[in-house]
Amino acid sequence: MLPSGKIDPSCPNMAHEWHTNDSYCEYPVPPTPLPSPNTCNTTICEIIKSSVFDACHKILDYTPFVVACEFDVCHMNTSIGCTSLQTYAAACAEVGVCIDWRSATKGLCEYKCPSPKVYHACGPLVEHTCDCWYNQKFIYTVNEFSAMSDMMLEGCYCPNGTFLLSSSSKECLPSCEVCRMANGKWAKANATWTEGCEECICEEDTLQVTCRHVSCPTFPPLTCDQEGQIKVNDTVNCCQREKCDCDVNSCSPFVPSCAVGFSLTTTMGVCCLKYSCVPKMDICVLNNHEYQVGDLVPMQPCDKCTCSRKRDASSHLPVIECQPIPCDTNCRLGYEYQIISGQCCGTCVPTSCIISQSNNSTHILKPGFIWAPTGNPCVKFECVKIANQFVTIEAKTVCPPYNPNECIPGTETIAPDGCCHVCIPKGHPCSVSTTTGVHLEVQGCISKDPVNVTSCSGACGTFTFFSTKMRSFQHTCSCCQELATSERQIQLSCPDNTEITYIYTHIDACECLKTECSVLGRSEMVTTQSSIKSRRHRRQGKNQD
Repeated sequence: MLPSGKIDPSCPNMAHEWHTNDSYCEYPVPPTPLPSPNTCNTTICEIIKSSVFDACHKILDYTPFVVACEFDVCHMNTSIGCTSLQTYAAACAEVGVCIDWRSATKGLCEYKCPSPKVYHACGPLVEHTCDCWYNQKFIYTVNEFSAMSDMMLEGCYCPNGTFLLSSSSKECLPSCEVCRMANGKWAKANATWTEGCEECICEEDTLQVTCRHVSCPTFPPLTCDQEGQIKVNDTVNCCQREKCDCDVNSCSPFVPSCAVGFSLTTTMGVCCLKYSCVPKMDICVLNNHEYQVGDLVPMQPCDKCTCSRKRDASSHLPVIECQPIPCDTNCRLGYEYQIISGQCCGTCVPTSCIISQSNNSTHILKPGFIWAPTGNPCVKFECVKIANQFVTIEAKTVCPPYNPNECIPGTETIAPDGCCHVCIPKGHPCSVSTTTGVHLEVQGCISKDPVNVTSCSGACGTFTFFSTKMRSFQHTCSCCQELATSERQIQLSCPDNTEITYIYTHIDACECLKTECSVLGRSEMVTTQSSIKSRRHRRQGKNQD
């Protein structure tokens, strides 16, 4: 095309009509020093003279092109030689000879094409396209453009079996049966696609694009019945449908309070928080109080109740299990187990006196009874109940002085209580005998001051004669006995720093009193001795009281 718009069939003629705005154009400065013309390598220029261009040598003289090539290579750079070869090949093409010369440069003058196009050394100046109007005007119709259709040039073309979409496109199609769209894209015949909210199809017969709104499905009625839900319209894939949305302002602000033994649990519902009271894992509840598993729970006073791990079927809380409190009914000697009204367990209460002996033996003595240890007749114990206490009273008999040499032979004997040795002294009339400086001891308590212990001793008149009138022996006997007595009291000091008052009997006068002295049988002697012991025990009991 000439600057005037007219098409010129000769490229060289057309080129001379175009000029730059400036009258002088400078060559770009080479990046490296130029080689000397005498030493430069002009091998690439030899390709123009080689057999590669034989078909063109007969038509177009190559000499000026070789000279120009050598000049460019020696004064600019080696790569400019590719431009010289391209210029000669273009001149050959103008005269109708197409030369595939680039492979002879061994990659130095490689021609790269953008995908999907490929390089062709000899291709039409006007490439066939899928645009029928373009093909008709520039290829099939004889006019001013016909000259271009006969020229073959190197360039990038669609691969064999494919077609260029249009003169302004770089897309190669396997078939021209496509629909061209306004955005420059294309679609095969019968192809369907969705564009926006429209479903489109490339009509096979007309190769035109037809679009219609996408079809929307029918949805069942929607129910938004959860707390905080509201119904709103929503557009999904170009279709309108109803959906449930959340409005937190419509959620209830009420937060429940949980009973004892339950904890508040918060979960997220569809839109609003949900509150629930769940039983605590290890908590028993009684009278609005919480007890941990294993804790004692105060319920019945006579039961031991514990919070167990078992759970109630309805409340799901741990169950309180109770067992009766075991009572210890074993009591030590001298005690008995007695139930106490209003209490779970009874207690051991004393019922007897406990007497411990030096040989580690123990004797139980009921109240009102007197007991003398075997082998020790001079000591007697009595159990007395004072208020709720059981007191053991120990009575020790103090024997009067005894000297067998001062006794009338045959009168030596042991007192009926089995404790003291007694006899009838020689030439000693019946009188009161006194033992001074004696400390009385009763149940471990000892008199603070010494006392005088009295007794009756001495000889009394006795005789035996034969009565002729009675025709038998007659006996007259008298015994030295107490004639008058009096009660005296003394203070005793006990080991626990307490004092008690003790009353004992004092003999004031003794006299020979007549007594029965007939000969007795063995059984009668036993009866008499028992009677004497009974009288002595009564007197001793009086002294102890």
